[in-house]
Amino acid sequence: MILIQIIELITLTWATVMLLRFFLQRGGLSVSHPLAQLCMTLTDWIARPARKMIRPIKGWDTALPVAAFAVLLLVQIALLVVRLSMGTTFSPAQIPYAVANALLYLTLSAAYALIACLIIQMVLSFADPYNALMRTVSTVLAPFTRPFRFLRIGRIDFSGSLIFIALWLYTGVGVPYLRYLLRAWLF
Repeated sequence: MILIQIIELITLTWATVMLLRFFLQRGGLSVSHPLAQLCMTLTDWIARPARKMIRPIKGWDTALPVAAFAVLLLVQIALLVVRLSMGTTFSPAQIPYAVANALLYLTLSAAYALIACLIIQMVLSFADPYNALMRTVSTVLAPFTRPFRFLRIGRIDFSGSLIFIALWLYTGVGVPYLRYLLRAWLF
């Protein structure tokens, strides 16, 4: 059971890096930036072949999230096979559960990537507010923080804090509850 959790954690971390790369590319971060280089090093093994099959749509590099979902789904199916080999009985509901679980992990990875962007923005706003990464992260977060700009008091903007709390609640409460409901509904 611990091995399965470790595999899911590694896969979730990788998918988070993949979606962070997606967000940073969309925000316009230069490929020569060290964070972009790190993301590319960790994810190029699947991003390059995926781009040959999946073309961008309206400037969005759709190959990255599709590839992340594909890997998450393959891992969920592989874990299903491992559980079956350990003696659990097969139920037809396990297939849609694996697909839904992979989709939940994709949204969880996106939430973690956005949390990483919020943390980067917070640190850079004090350390180096004119950094290229700060502009990129602000561009990525703008659609989420724009409705809450009324929370700005002087130079301090609390809109990111509200988004952070919402994402934190989604990752800590929402996803486990959705997995519980999914399991109760299918099994």
